[in-house]
Amino acid sequence: MSDRSGLTIEINGMQTTVPQGTTILQAAQQLDVAIPTLCHHKALTSCGACRVCLVEVSQGKRTELKTSCNNLVQDGMSVKTDTERVLRSRRVVVELLLSRSPDAEPILEIARQLGIEKTRFAKKEQNCILCGLCVRMCEERMGKSAISFAGRGVDRRVIPPFDMQSEVCQTCGACVSVCPTNCITLDDVTANKPVAIKAEFDAGLCGRSPIYIPSPQAVPKLAVIDAERCVHLQNGTCGVCKEFCEPNAIDYEQQEEVTELEVGAVILAPGFEEFAAEAKGEFGFGRYPNVLTSVQFERMLSAAGPFEGHVIRPSDHKPAKRIAWIQCVGSRDSTCGNDYCSSICCMASTKQAMVAKGHAEGLDATIFYMDIRAHGKDFDQYYERAKTQEDVRYIKSIPSRIVQMPGSQDLRLRYVAEDASMREEEYDLVVLSVDMEPRQSAIECA
Repeated sequence: MSDRSGLTIEINGMQTTVPQGTTILQAAQQLDVAIPTLCHHKALTSCGACRVCLVEVSQGKRTELKTSCNNLVQDGMSVKTDTERVLRSRRVVVELLLSRSPDAEPILEIARQLGIEKTRFAKKEQNCILCGLCVRMCEERMGKSAISFAGRGVDRRVIPPFDMQSEVCQTCGACVSVCPTNCITLDDVTANKPVAIKAEFDAGLCGRSPIYIPSPQAVPKLAVIDAERCVHLQNGTCGVCKEFCEPNAIDYEQQEEVTELEVGAVILAPGFEEFAAEAKGEFGFGRYPNVLTSVQFERMLSAAGPFEGHVIRPSDHKPAKRIAWIQCVGSRDSTCGNDYCSSICCMASTKQAMVAKGHAEGLDATIFYMDIRAHGKDFDQYYERAKTQEDVRYIKSIPSRIVQMPGSQDLRLRYVAEDASMREEEYDLVVLSVDMEPRQSAIECA
């Protein structure tokens, strides 16, 4: 019988009490009873579309099969999740789903659990299992309705409005993230082009989500929400992350606070800004994927970086065999307004070349330079070691331009050799040693 605390339900011989409005699936999860499902999502209205979550429900003398994700608990209900009738029905459903989407890993995993090796039904290779997760996510949480169901019966399918690419879509990718068969691509849905959020700490070599930890050594090491890219903070929809956060740590109303401290001294460490390598258009940065800045290459070499320390080409992720460094990009250059030497680039490139050769056996490393300025304790010895022992090649010349080769995306450098002859060489990867500029914020602080 029910009491003030809720409704009583028995699942596989175990009893629990749940509040009004609880689904059978939620009650089973409370008892750690696993019920497979493909169309259920915690943040969406359940509809029992996939029918994989069938269970046997008894009330009084009546016993029937029901979907557990969208049927509510009633007081005194008895549920069994693993009877032969239930398992037989699930097998038929899963075989039908496999006939539509034979390569979907979530369906294959459930099939393995049920002992299904192959489907008896003719394969349709349609991929979409009509679970409706994408449609519900777009309508219920994003408030866009950029995709919807059309047709009936065997002709039922998911399409954008009027079967055309939609301009309503905000390219958030929520529909893609919930699709269990990975059959949705944004190119099918929207006329808008998605723009990846570049990870600032990794110098844009990879993307990041709107909720992220700024850096591995962040203090405090807490996740933050990018307000400019959070759908909820921009238009009040979504909010899915808050529902999934078990510690209830997400507070959309939180604002920045200004704290005043009285101290005896202040140490300013403003750091530096990179020279915008795009300004040197002849080197192709921003146009050629295999042209990187020295900061980007540093993140590539890091074991904690986006490529886990592997020296590879961003264009095709193949190992780089020949790498060139170009020094003084933006420094010692009056056309850029920076006549000074950044002072660390020569040694930084030398170190990068040696580390890269240690990561990739047989790697050819070439450094193009104006002058080697190895000022610092034992720096000149380090430079000599790179030349004589590590076979790092130094060429006293700055290439005039970089041209990307069609097809291979190799990079051809043209430069004047020390004998005044014009030469060309091809490399897998080119690293631009960019100038260090004072931060604009340092001027404001001063």
